[in-house]
Amino acid sequence: MQLARFLFSCLLFFSTASVCADEIAVKRVYDHLRIHDYSSAVEEAKRTLELFPESKALQNAYVRALCAQGNETEAWEEWQKTLSVYAEEASNRQMLEVIAWGVLNKGEVSTQPAIRLNALLGAAFTRDAKAIPLLVEQMRSSHALLRSIAIKLSASYGDAPLLDEIARLLSQEKVWYVRLEAIQAAGQLRMEQIKPELKEIIGNPKTLAEEKVAAILALVSMYESVDREELKQLTHSDRAGLRQLGCEVICHLNLIEHLDLIAPLLQDPSPDVRLSALNTLGLLRIRTLEDQPVLSLIEKNLNDTSPPVAITASYVALLLESKKGEEKLEGWLNSEIAEWRRLASAALSASGKYGVRLALKGLKESRDPYVKVNLALGLIGQRVEVKRACRVIDKVFASEHKTLWMWEEAYNPLFRSLAPSRVSHIDQIPHYPMVVDQMARLELLSVLSIVRYPNAQAAVKGFLQKAAWGVTGSAAATLLQEGDEEGLAAVRELLSDEDEKIRVQAALILASVGSDPTAVKVLQEAYPHVEREMKVHILEALAHVGDPQSIPFLLEILKEPFQILRVVAASALIQCLYH
Repeated sequence: MQLARFLFSCLLFFSTASVCADEIAVKRVYDHLRIHDYSSAVEEAKRTLELFPESKALQNAYVRALCAQGNETEAWEEWQKTLSVYAEEASNRQMLEVIAWGVLNKGEVSTQPAIRLNALLGAAFTRDAKAIPLLVEQMRSSHALLRSIAIKLSASYGDAPLLDEIARLLSQEKVWYVRLEAIQAAGQLRMEQIKPELKEIIGNPKTLAEEKVAAILALVSMYESVDREELKQLTHSDRAGLRQLGCEVICHLNLIEHLDLIAPLLQDPSPDVRLSALNTLGLLRIRTLEDQPVLSLIEKNLNDTSPPVAITASYVALLLESKKGEEKLEGWLNSEIAEWRRLASAALSASGKYGVRLALKGLKESRDPYVKVNLALGLIGQRVEVKRACRVIDKVFASEHKTLWMWEEAYNPLFRSLAPSRVSHIDQIPHYPMVVDQMARLELLSVLSIVRYPNAQAAVKGFLQKAAWGVTGSAAATLLQEGDEEGLAAVRELLSDEDEKIRVQAALILASVGSDPTAVKVLQEAYPHVEREMKVHILEALAHVGDPQSIPFLLEILKEPFQILRVVAASALIQCLYH
């Protein structure tokens, strides 16, 4: 009896000692990780696993150490080994997350900008706080493209470390398009502490036009109220940009009681200021100002030497039901200069019911296909001659398929005109002119689908057949406007098309824009036999859907030899886990 008790005590002692040793080993591994000594963490875990091969905690610590060291493929293999023994533990969400973040963290320190970019995007799209250090690091990158994209992504987070970096870049950044992103992010995040810097940008005559517009929009978004004295300082400033800001603030806050400050600006030396003053009057729809009819105040502007100002004045007069405004717009609609014809048609389209009569006439008589599309869109908006307007858009869509398109907004932000593309290639977005073209075309297809044009599905199918690369991300985002479900209905029916290219393109749109799970099967079936660029698009689309059923498929992609595919798959995996 005593011998049995002795043996039991010994067994209990050694068992307890083993457990303690196991816990001590795990603690040592995490201590090494805490001080960023990843090699020692891996060695410690590997050595002690030989002593305690059945320790679940040590197995997990080993996988974490491998991920931290950057050996994500080895971590994946080690995790796979444990599935047969510790299936319930090893397949939990936490370990899947660890492995996926290991892939993203390794991608973030890659020497290849494309991989770092995809790691940055992947981390940001997870909406996890773990992405914040990656965003801060890339805002300090020597690569301008990475800095600009990190700023854009940071604007959707708004954490204090990110705000500090945006403020720093606003004052120190030298590359114009990165500085532009910082200005836009400051406005989106309403960073009121940098109002003085934004006013300096607006008032500086050397500021690029794009930066000035972005700074004005950023500042306007920060105003919730303003006293008359500050408005007077803006509208009477000796800097044209600040006078323009004054107009925008009055319009943004609907300060009708301060419109008297606008009247002198209608004859301002700067055409940009005159344009902003007219836009304010047009948007606030007032008929009298300081006991004077607005029509008499803008009479000189109808014959302004600046065509955008003259066209805008004609637009304001049309809203006031002036026959003179309609006559002037008709003259511009027949201008020999294409830009002014198209701007006039966009202004007419924006005028709503007031421009219907002239729009119908222009739709019949104009020979400019872009003028006709602009007018057709205005008529569809008013639900006037919808079938006829749709036929015009469909015909132009087919006849101009070799020309890249864009939405022209440079002359006046109120008037958006379809026009042949003048967009140049930029570093930030691959195939940028084509992306802009596809955005414009998708929006027109969406309009045709929303109003149930009979030939809408055929037009969508024709577009997908001709598209040279995956329609994803921002290019597809415009398909989701008012009446999204109707806009996507024609695309959804193409998932069963005989042509695989059409099936894949349709699935990409449905997944990227509609997060439609019906697209998942098509995308997964197409993945093995498409080229690498399309594989990236497919993985991005699966991430948008976030279907947990995609997890086994994405785990297999982590074995791919190409790091860029592993990085995108890791981001998709995290998003599926969080769904």
